[in-house]
Amino acid sequence: MKFFLVFSLYLISISSIAQWNPNPIINTPIAIAPKSQDNVHSVSDSKGGSIIAWDDTRNFLVSQSDIYVQRVRKNGVMKWTTNGLAICTNLALQKSSAITSAGDGSAIVTWEDNRAGNYDIYAQKIDSSGNILWPANGVLVCSKTTNQKNPKIISDDNGGAIIVWEDSLNNYWDVSAQRISSTGAALWTSTGVNVCSFPNTQTNPKIEADGLGGAIIVWQDKRYNADYDVYAQRLDNSGAALWTANGIVVCNAINTQNNPRIESDGANGALIGWADKRNAVDNNIYAQRVDATGVVQWTNNGVLVCGASNNQSALDMKYVGANGLVLTWKDDRSAVNAIYAQLVSLAGVNQLTTDGILISNSLKSINPNTISDGFGGAIIAWQDSTALGWDVKSQSINSVGAIQWSVGGETVCSAFQDQINVSHVTDNEGGAVYVWEDRRNFSNYDLYATHFYSSGTVNYVGIKELNKSDEIPSVCFPNPISLNSVIQLNNNFSNHPWEISIFDATGKFIKTANIKSNQTYSLNASEYSEGIYFYIIHIKNQSLYSKGIFISAN
Repeated sequence: MKFFLVFSLYLISISSIAQWNPNPIINTPIAIAPKSQDNVHSVSDSKGGSIIAWDDTRNFLVSQSDIYVQRVRKNGVMKWTTNGLAICTNLALQKSSAITSAGDGSAIVTWEDNRAGNYDIYAQKIDSSGNILWPANGVLVCSKTTNQKNPKIISDDNGGAIIVWEDSLNNYWDVSAQRISSTGAALWTSTGVNVCSFPNTQTNPKIEADGLGGAIIVWQDKRYNADYDVYAQRLDNSGAALWTANGIVVCNAINTQNNPRIESDGANGALIGWADKRNAVDNNIYAQRVDATGVVQWTNNGVLVCGASNNQSALDMKYVGANGLVLTWKDDRSAVNAIYAQLVSLAGVNQLTTDGILISNSLKSINPNTISDGFGGAIIAWQDSTALGWDVKSQSINSVGAIQWSVGGETVCSAFQDQINVSHVTDNEGGAVYVWEDRRNFSNYDLYATHFYSSGTVNYVGIKELNKSDEIPSVCFPNPISLNSVIQLNNNFSNHPWEISIFDATGKFIKTANIKSNQTYSLNASEYSEGIYFYIIHIKNQSLYSKGIFISAN
């Protein structure tokens, strides 16, 4: 009964979907492979789609964990190998991957790698067609006799990248960085430059481009062995430190400041936010702006973004242009986890209601992720709890912080079990492409995705709603299919070539083919498992479409 209910939903929408599946219980699969696909991150492919990277244990009998990538186009078509393209399958353990755009639809991925017996940092570049550009299994970014971990990466705006990581060479965690050229060559000192090597622990670095080929890095710092403060450093494109050695103080208020985040301020400086326990009771949210010379611009030790009761944590934020900075966080002020947001101007003034506006409205919401909508506002996604597990929801706020979508957010995915750790990127038209880790199979995490328009509705890119005048007849016979079955397009008066796309009953894209004029498309029954399939035909160079169904009894 459930199968036919799902199928009926597809029949209702078959005339209006392409590879994106509009049903939030179904969505579009990115990687469904044995064991888990997790630690997912995505960046824009510069054409409204997304390039996705993740850690993958599908080869667990041979290697411990590998790194895979996939590109999904704006219309939901998977551009590269089904279930993802492997960029590192060395027999050792690869994990903690991170990704950045590298121009022209290419991307660079970095990760931790213990192939030498301790953890080093590696990287790989892939172009928009899925060609791996650097040596197999990646180029070495940093190798030392001790461990390096937690790499973060940003484009150098010249086809390469700048990578920062935690480095244990001095028996406690310091912060180091390296720049990699467009060809994979290390451009700075062979083992990386020291961003901060002050005694005691420096950890949790984040990185942002400075707009001039260099980078600004922020981290939490326990240099005086009391509690964590927030420090930052700027490196130019040659790796030289431009600010005070071992970093400038962003915040050294009493008690702990942690989980720093960083964004460009649009003027070669940075906007920095963090969770702050200076009140000795709970964590609040603070922020600071640092100019290109390393001078703080707002109140000493930061402006208070949210000082509500109980904890505010899991901060994320995004620079949205002249309007300033949108910050989002998990908030316990009402004894439940909710998502709140605040818009802070570039002068450091909160623009919305004191302590922020409520974004979610369920009993438990966590793990916000925030992107710019490209028009001065932001799109926020998060994990939202239900009786059956975690779902993914999303909300949009405009340039003045007004809620744009349904109260409490639109549902991105409500499949069975847990959907967690959502990552999303702009579609360049005010909407977003989302990807997340999904345990609907009850045993491990796979990856699924979807797309929302700027209106908060699911994307139906590719096939428009059909009017009678748009549709031409087609037929599949015999049906159920056999080795002799074909799909025939009738009354192709234009005599134009046509394209056929085939999907299974879950909306998963199976294949596409280009047909010359009035020829038929032959079906090979052995290629289709038992079930129901649907197809969509487009007459090339014409606004003419057809659709149909066939059944496989294999």
